[in-house]
Amino acid sequence: MKQKKKNQVVNNKFNFDDEYIIGFSDSKNLANKKKDKNLSVKKKKKKAKNTKPRKDNYKNARPKMNEKKKKIRVSLTRIILLICLLGGTICFLCLSPMFNIQEIVVEQNSKIASDTIASLSGIQLYKNIFLFKKSDAITNIERNSYVNSVKISRSLPNKIKIIVEERTEKYLVEFAEGKYAIIDGQGYVLDITSEKIDLPVLIGEETPMETLININNNSVRLCENDLKKLDTVANIIETSKNYEVDKYITKIDISDNTNYTLILGEEQKTVYLGSCTDLNTRILFMKEILNNEKGKKVPAQLIKYENGKAHILVTASVPASGYVVLKIVL
Repeated sequence: MKQKKKNQVVNNKFNFDDEYIIGFSDSKNLANKKKDKNLSVKKKKKKAKNTKPRKDNYKNARPKMNEKKKKIRVSLTRIILLICLLGGTICFLCLSPMFNIQEIVVEQNSKIASDTIASLSGIQLYKNIFLFKKSDAITNIERNSYVNSVKISRSLPNKIKIIVEERTEKYLVEFAEGKYAIIDGQGYVLDITSEKIDLPVLIGEETPMETLININNNSVRLCENDLKKLDTVANIIETSKNYEVDKYITKIDISDNTNYTLILGEEQKTVYLGSCTDLNTRILFMKEILNNEKGKKVPAQLIKYENGKAHILVTASVPASGYVVLKIVL
């Protein structure tokens, strides 16, 4: 029996020579294969989906690209035409004899001759109206010390208009015997003269003589201290005009800003105004004394005037110079 069982076991052994494997399957492997297959199918579908729109997008994008190129070409063409048109216009304006300067008109000038201003500008007749620099012409004209400001305009086709604002002569500054600097109300030096013209003369200035005589440009001016005093001088002259006594003032001493002194040449009198506070009252009493003592070379009588809180005392004396001295004290 044992022998039989052994034989059966031996007989039951797998014989590779006599038998064949028909098939072998594993459920897990089959499931994985199916998954892989499904994934690959999905990928292919997705790829196909993505591919189709790209072709469609490319087809749609092509006309858009062409439209953009057309717009760029049109824009470039327009720009080139515009440049050519501008270039042609500029050439016409610069070369046409129609725009050659035929006339230079100068306005609002009184002290400086029109021909002098036109010459200073450097603008040439019969040259093209567009080929000169206005800024250069203005700078050239403003080198004249009498010129405060300049405006230049082109009046097409062939006319230039120059409008000048001049400085006005206000005072003489005596810097040496018989030598005067003519200045305006802002303290700018306009000219040097040895001729005594009909303007109030300022004496006792602090500005150095070297500064006053240097008038190569239009920026020479009194020093800062003198400019401050110039405001007071302007008030004295204006108040004197209001009381009609400005015509008597020939010199104003500004050396002491606490005691401005007026020299009245024709009347041969000197008036000490003091610090010029309550200037109206001081000038009013100066006028009263002048009216009372007109033509006299003797001391004026003592005048005392009381007006509320203000006490004005006017005294007179005759110094060695022969001038009557009027001292007005508040």
